Amino acid sequence: MKRPAAVVRRVATSSGLALVLVCALAGPAWAGDAVATNAAPADTVAASATVPDTQALVAEYKVRDARGERSLTLVRSADRIEYRQPGEPAELWRQTPDGIARLELFAAEKRSVAWAPGDLRTTGRMPQWEQLASPINPQLRDKLKRDGSAKVLGLSAERYRGESAEGQAIALEWLSAEGLPAYYRTGPAKPKAGDTGFYELKLVKLERVGPQTAFTATGDYRETDYADLGDMELDPFAAAYLKRNGHAH
Repeated sequence: MKRPAAVVRRVATSSGLALVLVCALAGPAWAGDAVATNAAPADTVAASATVPDTQALVAEYKVRDARGERSLTLVRSADRIEYRQPGEPAELWRQTPDGIARLELFAAEKRSVAWAPGDLRTTGRMPQWEQLASPINPQLRDKLKRDGSAKVLGLSAERYRGESAEGQAIALEWLSAEGLPAYYRTGPAKPKAGDTGFYELKLVKLERVGPQTAFTATGDYRETDYADLGDMELDPFAAAYLKRNGHAH
């Protein structure tokens, strides 16, 4: 799949969200993967990112970088995680007895591509669940210096500061109870036009709702297994998918 090479953030491409363990990376392309070490102890995302089984956490973000401004929505329950960006295929991750499964959702075509855990392992694209739970690297705080606290949307957040291995300034505000970033920035606070080193992620809405309405409904989607795409050259959707993302094995 076509993915960006940047290692400081997860961003969308023409084929969906960039995942570090999924291609040039191999799971979500995590913010802060290359930061200078100035560690402050941090609790694990697995412990802090717990959502009641009867609810899903819906976090809406505003993203800004050299490409402009766009939205990012994360939906997370105990066993499902979904990422959505306008105009891009949604990505739905699910825990199964055999590991993590992935479903790419193409709304315009009402088609989906299902990656079984075995497909992800075979192609070297199996992420860790704790990484999927946040749009930035959950270990980032270990490499930054604690810098006080803040209030974001009425919630208590921890502030961190530091810099990347390339010398870019990093700012982070972290919601420990939710296991999510409230704010993340790499690069200058006031970037110049076209500054490729700038990336900003800002939480604008956070709510808990029933999972039956929080996740994208897929009942009217035609689902295709990733492993079957190579035998579907006459299917226009499959042919376009393979041309864009590479051949299935």
